[in-house]
Amino acid sequence: MKKIVPADIVLGQPLPFSIFDENGRLLLRRGVVVTMPDQVDRLIARNAQRDEPRTPHEAVATAASPQTPPPAEEEQSTFEQLGGLILNLKHVIGTALKNPEQIDVAARIGKIAAAVQELCEQDLDSALAAPSLDHHNPYIVVHQMMGAVLTELIARRKGLDPAQRLSLVCAALTRDFGQIRIQAELDGHPGPLPDALRLRLQQHPNESVALLEAAGVADPIWLQAVRGHHERFNGSGYPAGIRQELIAPGARILAVADIYGAMVKPRPYRAKAHFPQSALKDIYLKKDAEIDGEIAHALINQIGLFPPGTLVRLKCGEIAVFKKPTVKAEEATVYSIYGKNGMALSEPIRRETAQAGYEIVGLMPYAECRSAAITIKRVWAK
Repeated sequence: MKKIVPADIVLGQPLPFSIFDENGRLLLRRGVVVTMPDQVDRLIARNAQRDEPRTPHEAVATAASPQTPPPAEEEQSTFEQLGGLILNLKHVIGTALKNPEQIDVAARIGKIAAAVQELCEQDLDSALAAPSLDHHNPYIVVHQMMGAVLTELIARRKGLDPAQRLSLVCAALTRDFGQIRIQAELDGHPGPLPDALRLRLQQHPNESVALLEAAGVADPIWLQAVRGHHERFNGSGYPAGIRQELIAPGARILAVADIYGAMVKPRPYRAKAHFPQSALKDIYLKKDAEIDGEIAHALINQIGLFPPGTLVRLKCGEIAVFKKPTVKAEEATVYSIYGKNGMALSEPIRRETAQAGYEIVGLMPYAECRSAAITIKRVWAK
């Protein structure tokens, strides 16, 4: 198997090989004709791989064969599609910072943002779970995507129209552009940040706006949300230290989404990641004092106390995952991904926590469940 590169695929010509995702699942069969550049971009973004091509004689025979036309690209789950968007965002960020002249940042981010909105409309549970369970892509990229999903669901719950939501999702995807250049330094400090680095971090909203403006972004909703997403109602935020009445509405939404995402994802310079319940409790305690109380309630009401992707231990010894937002632990449907023997299951098994033996007895960090990553993803295929 070899990783796909753009030169491997000739538009309008039958593929001389089959294409698979990173987990070995078939994406395109040999003989399929790819006609759109976007299809190639999506395959590259997903780190797709190919098997060995047939001989030239076999390839010609395939192209000339009058047999039944090959099937189109297999439909991907929302979970898989969002994973592809994370890889696409990673590419856009890298190109925008290294070779900005080679990319239309506003157009590419807008396209990703529109796709996020569509996926949230189709299957919000998968969209919530995918970034929370992604621990192989860089934190800073996954954090942007998690913020984008949370921003979309909060903004939709508050009744914002699609155009306003699109601007805010774009803002969520780019809010930390100015931080990426110091991310390696941040990751190198497992304890409190040195004063000089902390001051640089506090300027990243302004630097993000400067980078976006230089790339041609002029949308005021987008830029205001990025600039103000670390401001706090009581004036304790940054970079300007402004208070409640001066903080843009979009920035208030991004702030809540950012706080939650930052708490539940592990980072080298933070002691540990929090469970969703702890993050939601912290948000609740900050409502009206530091953050917008209505937005805090909107988030909590939307994702529940057990958001999709939350891992728990059951009384019987199995480890299970929540597929849908849930409030009551004692009346939940979960899916076991580890058996009583501690071995990862090949397929998830549905469990009802109201049944004896399947009561929830504790929470589990994802770091201890990575060997069941493929099984966890299959939960959202059911």
